[in-house]
Amino acid sequence: MPPLAVTDKSAGIAFSQGEAAMMINWFGFAAMCEVDENSKVKGKIDVGLLPSAEGKNSASLNVYWLYTIAKGSKNKEIAYDFLRFALAEEQDKQLTLEGGIGCRISTWNDEEINQIIPYYHKLEQLHEVANMLPQKENWAAIAAIIDEMVLNAINTDASAEQLIEKAQSQINEIDK
Repeated sequence: MPPLAVTDKSAGIAFSQGEAAMMINWFGFAAMCEVDENSKVKGKIDVGLLPSAEGKNSASLNVYWLYTIAKGSKNKEIAYDFLRFALAEEQDKQLTLEGGIGCRISTWNDEEINQIIPYYHKLEQLHEVANMLPQKENWAAIAAIIDEMVLNAINTDASAEQLIEKAQSQINEIDK
């Protein structure tokens, strides 16, 4: 694995250049590979659910950037008009064609989009098993432990069981 492929953005770039064989990351990096003229993996990608234990559902992560209007805004009507424009079906589709991630089911199932990004319709399937990040004050510290565990899985010979037990023990210490 290229040394720079250990952060989300650098992993996405390495993936789009054919320098990493697999990436567990935001759907957007895979979709970007289909619309970016510099991508070396266009047409060679697919997206799927994560494996799960027998009898259990897969899981996906739901994380959103939000469009909001500040309570104290002096231009609420203009801001609302902009949001209605930006979030319209046509704009969502255009965002997707430019490498962003459309958030409308109509975009996910759009025939033109799926001709360019053949797995785009799978976003709906991924959202059916999506979970939100835990709403915990110490989530950043927990996430750092998980990140360290994943990096150790990549960079050491420790077994998955050892790494998971160590990470869980560390999480238990800070999450009492």
